[in-house]
Amino acid sequence: MTDTELLDYLQSLNDKQGFTGRCILRMSASDRGWRLHETRMDGATTNVREAIEQFIKNENEKLK
Repeated sequence: MTDTELLDYLQSLNDKQGFTGRCILRMSASDRGWRLHETRMDGATTNVREAIEQFIKNENEKLK
């Protein structure tokens, strides 16, 4: 599968709004790695690609 197909599939899951229809990519609060999940958290978005992009931008800002 291509990256586009993988991301499109994740987007289709998010679009089903099983919980909120909003997702976020973040580091876990308990230092167990990163999480991409559907949530009510502030900063969540309806777009999977945007959630990934926001995470990358935030992490890059921390490196400056």
